[in-house]
Amino acid sequence: MPKKINIRPTSSVYATYKRLSYQPWTAIAEFVDNSTQSFYDHKDELLSQKYSQGLKVTIDYFDDKTNGDRLEIYDNAYGMEWEDFQRAVVLDRPPKNPNGRNEFGMGLKTAACWFGAIWSVESTQLGSRNKYYTEINVDELGKYKTEEVDVREEIVSTKEHFTRIIIKKLNKRIVGSRTIGKVKELLSSIYREDLRREYVKIYYNGMLLQFKEAPVYEEIIDNKTIRWKKEVSFSVNHEGRQLPVRGFIALRLPGSVKDAGFTLLRRGRVIVGGSESNYRPSELFGDSNSYAWQRLYGELHMDSWPVTQAKDSFDWHNSGLEEAFINELNVYTQDYRRKAETIRVREKIQSKDLLQDAIKGLSNSGVVENIEVEIVDRDQVSQKPEISQSKEIPHTETPDTEEFTIDTNNDGVIIQGGNQVNYKFKYKGCEYLFHIILDATNPSLDWLLVERKDVSEYALSINMRHSFFKPLIEKREFLPIMMRMSIALVLAEIESMQVSPDGRIEPSAIRLKMNEILEAVRKGDE
Repeated sequence: MPKKINIRPTSSVYATYKRLSYQPWTAIAEFVDNSTQSFYDHKDELLSQKYSQGLKVTIDYFDDKTNGDRLEIYDNAYGMEWEDFQRAVVLDRPPKNPNGRNEFGMGLKTAACWFGAIWSVESTQLGSRNKYYTEINVDELGKYKTEEVDVREEIVSTKEHFTRIIIKKLNKRIVGSRTIGKVKELLSSIYREDLRREYVKIYYNGMLLQFKEAPVYEEIIDNKTIRWKKEVSFSVNHEGRQLPVRGFIALRLPGSVKDAGFTLLRRGRVIVGGSESNYRPSELFGDSNSYAWQRLYGELHMDSWPVTQAKDSFDWHNSGLEEAFINELNVYTQDYRRKAETIRVREKIQSKDLLQDAIKGLSNSGVVENIEVEIVDRDQVSQKPEISQSKEIPHTETPDTEEFTIDTNNDGVIIQGGNQVNYKFKYKGCEYLFHIILDATNPSLDWLLVERKDVSEYALSINMRHSFFKPLIEKREFLPIMMRMSIALVLAEIESMQVSPDGRIEPSAIRLKMNEILEAVRKGDE
């Protein structure tokens, strides 16, 4: 007789979880939390197995237009026996270990229901001969008020140990390069502590996730290298309870608007933080134009602090706890914030990277096609080397002599790799060649000079040191935007002239064309 799991009386509640405020990466993290916690709870036993290479978690998304998309999560952790298997499916069944990552016992159910209307769990535990499988159809549970779900049981080898979750009839799809990239990037960030260990590997669609460490700022004082990174440890007293904090704070160089800030972890996984999501209260970082905003960062472990059910934030907004945390952290960051504002080091950017970032939105959106690029030093322009066709600019090593500095006061960005870009492309059926000259000679010169060499050939001279843009051109993130704006403006001028019947351009024509191009670029970036 097949086993059954009684889920009464809350079967209809499963359907409500598709309205939870998850994001794809936070929902996937619920499954990874279970996998990693299962591994750590039985690490010694698992690693002692013959041929063991540690924990492997695979997350695979299948874009299937015939049968519908599906999401599969597999791990070779300890697996589940009958008691744990029931707990994984039934609501309000917390795990035996309340101090782990899966402390609420809700993550698998809520995340699976958020993702899709049909999901299954299959698992066998190391040392057990029993493998269990069940499928949950959320729509049918609500429709028929089902009280029990069937479980298929099989006899397997005692050496097997795994859990596999398959979700179908998806409510939420993971499609589009931007979304997929963000999922991989944020999962890499959330599980950075695990990925730093050689025995934990997490894959997304076959790609091994890796966390990129931030570069710590170093300076030489009196022939000694000072590395701006320090360990911190303190506690916050809240309602008679001491909540400990430990970790490090540091300064990074180059700075990063996207990646600076504090990452807050709990029980070895990130709760707050990740690309564009790090913790940066204004009381500590000031506004987005400050150097502290771009350079101060750190990782703080807060294992005993309360979190929300989705584990995407700390539960501290209504009790004054966050304010107490900021006040305590203020003491440990003052010297680093002051230092961040005094560092004056020129960041570097390669011409190829500058151009690649500038034209990415134009090419991704299809505004321009058939791209060919070449980067040269202006002294070599007369030699007219051939332009090589490539949507990706090939990497070439550039000696230090082939560079120029945007700001001669050691407070700007260095562009390396040549100061002229030959940019050939097709726009609305016509082929063009833009010679883009990056001029850094005089802040008082015009921002943009355009010379028409032929009906489809133009020279654009962009003043990369224009005084109007000075607060921005000292940040490498702005330079591609300046170049992209210049290209878009010239294209708008050219097209406005082409559609003019008598050579006269309406005052609003260029602005309207510019809006059209920038809207297409925005969609290309997404």
